[in-house]
Amino acid sequence: MAFEKLTNNLKGLTDNGQQYAKVTAEYYKLSLFKNGMRGLVSAANLALRATFGLLALLFLSIGLAIVIGDALDSASKGYFIVGGIYIVIFLLVFLFAGKPLERMLLTKYSKMAFSDDSFKETPSAGASMPIKNKIDESI
Repeated sequence: MAFEKLTNNLKGLTDNGQQYAKVTAEYYKLSLFKNGMRGLVSAANLALRATFGLLALLFLSIGLAIVIGDALDSASKGYFIVGGIYIVIFLLVFLFAGKPLERMLLTKYSKMAFSDDSFKETPSAGASMPIKNKIDESI
């Protein structure tokens, strides 16, 4: 009789352990999907903004080069001056903006990744709610 209770308890323990493992795996799959989609949306947003920003910069640069060229009576001088301005900006960014940019990006995206409420609670093995409800709740 005592041996029977012990085997039943061990069987219940293994069942709860298996249920916990399944629920935890589903939770982390959903969490990974959520973070992956958040990154994809951010990348698409950045690509869209960069595309239109670069198009605007291109047309403004051409316009500035034409204005400078008209003022100097030589179109090529205007284009060379605008190109030189971009080379100076590139060198300044290359020399001085590496570490501050890295620090800014790390702080921004680490706050976004680690302030998520879904990481605060992990599913418990002894909970009475079905697996589907636990998965829906973590979304």
